[in-house]
Amino acid sequence: FGNLSVIFSRILPFNIKTKDLPAIDYVILSHNHPDHMDTDTLHAIKLHNPQVKVLVPMGDKAWFDDRGFVDCSEHIWWDEIEKDGVKFTFLPAKHWSQRGLFDKNKSLWGSWMVEHDGFKLYFAGDSGWGRHFSLIGKIFKSIDVALMPIGPGEPREWMKHSHINAEEAGRAFLQLKARWFVPMHWGTFRLGMDKFKEPVTRIKNWWKKNEKQCDNKALKVAKVGELVACVRENIVALSRLKSKRRSKVL
Repeated sequence: FGNLSVIFSRILPFNIKTKDLPAIDYVILSHNHPDHMDTDTLHAIKLHNPQVKVLVPMGDKAWFDDRGFVDCSEHIWWDEIEKDGVKFTFLPAKHWSQRGLFDKNKSLWGSWMVEHDGFKLYFAGDSGWGRHFSLIGKIFKSIDVALMPIGPGEPREWMKHSHINAEEAGRAFLQLKARWFVPMHWGTFRLGMDKFKEPVTRIKNWWKKNEKQCDNKALKVAKVGELVACVRENIVALSRLKSKRRSKVL
């Protein structure tokens, strides 16, 4: 919720205080990079949610144990965790991990599927292009919402091994066969050479060019702190647009 460092400063302020967030039952982490696993943010969450459950990639549990988190478990790809009527599945991604000078790739990275009462939400984490998107789409039928990273995308030669750009995120979304595309991982920190609105402008342009393939789907660009009500009734209503050959950008 703050700055990563003087170099990687926050572009948009986060004006919601941690204490004012709704009660947090679970924190799921894709990998241990500071923009995903920030020390101050996690301590603030624990302060106001002392019993919070944390699900992390293999190799990161000790960090949380040392800092007094009472319920942390670590996982490898394809692990399934069922708690409180919610099913979490840790899934592949193409990325890397590191927090210090000598721990590069000493812990795992990945993505997550969250399922509750038939509703499926996919959190892609950070990832370069790979066949895992197609595989996940084949295994998990009818994904309702996909949270997809669309930046940083530039410089492409440097970023392509660990970050999909907006157009690749669109292709991955189609392979996942999901219904709602919610862009993430853009416009928050200066992590690449992309201009501020470039990733979201590119995904909107990609969506228009691929309108037929995106039939019966929706692109939702959320504002910072916006509450998005994406319930099954909305998705069913959206499916009725299919006969009109329309896709929706919100």
